[in-house]
Amino acid sequence: MDSGRFETFIDAILAIMMTVMILKIPQPEVLSLKGLWDLKILYFAYFISFIIIASIWNNHRKLFDKVEKIDNVVIFVYLILTFVVTLIPYFTSWVAHSPFDIVPEICYGLIFFITLILYLFTTHVAVRRDKFNKDLDDFRFSRTNILVLIIYICGFILAFTVNPIWILIFCCLSLILWNVPKSAYCKECG
Repeated sequence: MDSGRFETFIDAILAIMMTVMILKIPQPEVLSLKGLWDLKILYFAYFISFIIIASIWNNHRKLFDKVEKIDNVVIFVYLILTFVVTLIPYFTSWVAHSPFDIVPEICYGLIFFITLILYLFTTHVAVRRDKFNKDLDDFRFSRTNILVLIIYICGFILAFTVNPIWILIFCCLSLILWNVPKSAYCKECG
């Protein structure tokens, strides 16, 4: 199957998720800079989630620029990833309204951890299923991926032992690392 229609479908879902998240942020009660500042945690959670979804889209775009054909297995694993991504607005809203509670923070971090694992898995499956496509040889699991996973685990440990807000902070740190030039993922993606 040609990947164009499927890529368009995934693009649309990701765009909707990015839009839905902003609708969950309330207007400031006081129309002033102080009113905006009072919502800083909401904006921070939204920012992290938006950038993560944008990163998924960007990496998805780079991969599917190279993928020539997909099959039902690729579609199935990508739909699982897409399902998890559609949960991001819910958990973003929850953590934004309860940033110092352990359960929302853990769920927020866990949704991104699962998203990362699924993204790495779907990339692996897409590359394996289009095995004769030499343009995909550069897509591989890297040390950067391992470091991002370690950062998430450290965030979980600090959330349980010190303060739940560490999940949000470590999601931000992993986001920065995940968005460094992608030479770790493929030579031409930089």
